[in-house]
Amino acid sequence: MSLSLALNLLAVLVAVVALATSVAVSRRQLRLAQNSNVLPIIIELFRETREPEFSHAIEYISTRLAAEHSPDNGYRSLPPEAKRHIRRVSLFYDDVGKLVAHGVVEERLVIGSYGLNIVSMWDVLAPYIYRERLLTSKAMLYFEDLAARAKARPMSTVHTEIGLLECPP
Repeated sequence: MSLSLALNLLAVLVAVVALATSVAVSRRQLRLAQNSNVLPIIIELFRETREPEFSHAIEYISTRLAAEHSPDNGYRSLPPEAKRHIRRVSLFYDDVGKLVAHGVVEERLVIGSYGLNIVSMWDVLAPYIYRERLLTSKAMLYFEDLAARAKARPMSTVHTEIGLLECPP
C-alpha cells in the first residue's frame, strides 16, 4: 500500500467520523429543542391533574355517576354537576389524546403517568359517550384512542420499557 493511498484512506475515515459525529450532535440538539417546546405543555398537564377539582371529578365519576345516572340519554342531558365532572375529565383526556395521536407528547409519558386513570375513566364514561355520539356528534374520539392505546400498552409495561427502578423500604 502506498503512502498516498494510506493518507487518502485516513482522510476518508476522519471525514466519516466527523460526519457521524455531526449527525449525532444535530439529532440530539433537535430532540432537545423539541423537548423544550413540549415542556410547558407537559407541566400544564401535570398541574391540571393535581387540581382538587380534577380529583373530585375523578372520584365522582368512579363512585357515583353510574349509580345516579343512566347513560341512556348521553351526558349532555345530565344535571349540571354530573355534566361538569364528565366534561372536566373527558375533555382533558380528549385533549391529551390529541397531543399523543399527533406525536406532540410521547405516548409512553402519558400512559406511564395516567394509564390506569385513562382506562378506568373510559370504561365508566364510554356508555355515556357512545350514546351521545348517536344523539349528537362524534365526541371524544381522541379520548377513545388514548384509552385503546393505554389498554394495549399498560402502565406496568411502560414502566418496564423505560426501566423504572424500585426502592422498597
